Amino acid sequence: MSWNISAASEEWLKDFVSRMKSQNGVLDGPIGGGSVVQLSDNMVVKYGLGVTAQEAATQDFAYQHANHSIVRIPRVYRFFVDKSTGLPYGYLFMEYLRGWGLDHLDLNIHTDIIPRVASIISHLGSISSNSQASPGPVGGGKPQGYLWSDYGTCTIFRSIEDMNTWLNKRLALHGKSIDLTSQRLVFCHLDLCRRNMIMLRDRSIGLIDFGHAGFFPRFFEIVSLEYLNPYDPNYTGPLRAAATQQLHLNEEEKGLIELMHRVVSVNLRFIHFSGEEYAHTHSPPEVIPPPNAKPPTPPRPPTPSSSRPPPPPPPPPKSDRQPPTSITPPPPPPAQPRSSIGQRA
Repeated sequence: MSWNISAASEEWLKDFVSRMKSQNGVLDGPIGGGSVVQLSDNMVVKYGLGVTAQEAATQDFAYQHANHSIVRIPRVYRFFVDKSTGLPYGYLFMEYLRGWGLDHLDLNIHTDIIPRVASIISHLGSISSNSQASPGPVGGGKPQGYLWSDYGTCTIFRSIEDMNTWLNKRLALHGKSIDLTSQRLVFCHLDLCRRNMIMLRDRSIGLIDFGHAGFFPRFFEIVSLEYLNPYDPNYTGPLRAAATQQLHLNEEEKGLIELMHRVVSVNLRFIHFSGEEYAHTHSPPEVIPPPNAKPPTPPRPPTPSSSRPPPPPPPPPKSDRQPPTSITPPPPPPAQPRSSIGQRA
């Protein structure tokens, strides 16, 4: 029996996710951001306390506006929040990008990775929004990520001036101040560690985990590279240099980068400032290895001496790479369709 992701009830989907988790295990996912479970050859769900509507909206924006010849973004199929346990568990259903995590590839062999990721940074930094003039996730919300502290900003920036105020509370401890009102807001991912990127069978690079992403000054992406988890100096150092060159940062931006590093250093020591309330709601995802899991064979690197394009890597397990209109899981129990937010046709 086939079913449609848009029409299935939330209760049935939760039960189906639980059954697929027992059957397939949990795929590697972002630490603290939720568990990722494979549902079919071309669909996964990311779910947990750290999975939010703002992440779904931000990923959907990136899917619609990014050039897929530069970076592949998983299509968002549906999002909803389950509060039946008293806590908000988000369920984000998306396209499954099957391939090899960049953290499993040798940078000394795959020498094209760093310049290509630098090009992705440059491309994302050219994307802005005509409908959003405030910093933060698409549609608004509290920014999360390395730049803000373990608990995020715990406030919504309704203007660049609001962000200035938040930053200057921290910089005051260094006798410094910052003004970002002249900076254009562009799309930044802010978590470009290698485990969040996938090399697909055609050697295109896919980007996942948009929990930190949103609209910020473009140099924020450069600042965030210093604080990626896990620590990866052979990747972040060369990438920072390559991306800085591609973005053609001016002297003002370079000075603002130094001030942002001071903000992060304060956040590492002090987590509470007057007027800010902190509530930790994220929990690390449960990691269950898939049964009989075997690491995939890494793709072949490009051959610089050849004028022809490099051959594609050995294909991963079968996938038609087309967005599904339906999949065929175990037969569902009778259920009434319910409405959801963040739903795509």
